[in-house]
Amino acid sequence: MDFLQTKQTAKVIRFPNIPVKLSATFPQSTPIVDAMTKKFSYLNQVSSYQSQFDWQPFRELELRTQESKVRGGFLFRTPIRLANHHSACQQCLYSFEIDTYGRGCIHNCVYCYAKAQLTVHGFWNNPFPAPVDIVRIRSIFYKVFETHKYSKWRSLLEKRIPLRLGSMSDCFMWMDKKYRVTLELLRILNHYNYPYVIFTHSDLVAKDEYLKALNPKLCSVQFSICSLNDELNRKIEPGSPSAARRLKALSILNREGVWSSVRINPIFPIYPDGYYTNPNFPSREQAPKFDYFSFDMVDEIAKSGCRALLAGFGRFSAYSLSQVEKVTGHYIRSFYNDSVRKSARDYHFSDLEIRYYYEKLFSLCKNNGIQFSTCYIGNGETHFWKHRDLWHDKSDCCNIRGQVPGFKASCREIPFDLRMKFANSKKSTPNDKDNLHTSLDY
Repeated sequence: MDFLQTKQTAKVIRFPNIPVKLSATFPQSTPIVDAMTKKFSYLNQVSSYQSQFDWQPFRELELRTQESKVRGGFLFRTPIRLANHHSACQQCLYSFEIDTYGRGCIHNCVYCYAKAQLTVHGFWNNPFPAPVDIVRIRSIFYKVFETHKYSKWRSLLEKRIPLRLGSMSDCFMWMDKKYRVTLELLRILNHYNYPYVIFTHSDLVAKDEYLKALNPKLCSVQFSICSLNDELNRKIEPGSPSAARRLKALSILNREGVWSSVRINPIFPIYPDGYYTNPNFPSREQAPKFDYFSFDMVDEIAKSGCRALLAGFGRFSAYSLSQVEKVTGHYIRSFYNDSVRKSARDYHFSDLEIRYYYEKLFSLCKNNGIQFSTCYIGNGETHFWKHRDLWHDKSDCCNIRGQVPGFKASCREIPFDLRMKFANSKKSTPNDKDNLHTSLDY
């Protein structure tokens, strides 16, 4: 059959009655996974991408949850989203997101915004991060790139808007050694020559099997490292690998030619607001100090061979700060000045103090031969524009285009009316139209 001759109005892929082949070591039938394997078998027959995906861990998971039901189900079924319709992230270049696990993350960072949101609704790690329905992802790519059938994602995928792996969860949690959905996603993306940027806390990305699956022409990796203080890391990011392990993984990726950078995001303040920039700051000698983030990090990061660093100052909710305070014993809220808070629930540092941190990091990066940029998310759109003079590449705050051949497009090229088609809330409005142009050139 020539699948390129199918009608564009078709809404679904129809799967024939293919018998399910069960493993000799796992003969028990499971209805949901049976249906998934049937679809996968069909796609292996008609698609140019051939997979040998192992379904046994999913069968075991379905059996485990048959008696004790999981809220939302044991599968994560909404992996892809476009986020930059919201006023807080309309300028973000890489907000076309995909998660291979949902409703939780074993890294369990106490400051995590996703954890704060999902905990309120009772979904966070309840009882575990749910692996993605990988059939759904594979079907989308097959439909877009091998048929003319309708897909709401076609207009974005055909433009090859880079996908960001890791949004509400980390795709490279070590549980993927069992479920392997992230590894399968990498193979799908590589097969369809699709660009992707990985946000991760995990050194799993640099282990042999995963390293072989990364395509340096399509892939960039951004390691989140907020601190080299692993005593505090164990409290603040309790499920994450140590900073030492992440730096070792970073050096491996750099050696293998994968364009990689460190994200110090969020930056935690060292001293109270105004310490560095207010000439009238009282009792500087007696000021409290939070020994988590340190400017000395840059020198250590440089030793890993890292060539780029991205910094983003933290905007924290009262909930997130209270969680940090609970595990560390530091009263971080005292570091914030109420006069510059943008809401009763959110804690921000003053623009002048934030600029000091960025300029100091910029100078240290320059001394170490590291490219520098900033992330504005959480601090308001003005921060996207006011710190561009510090970016190595004025057209890309993540500093990927020009480094990875596959990165030619970005989310900022998506018209706002198209963004709204993917929005959960239709109340979003475009920011200043002059700020929504597609070019970032001066």
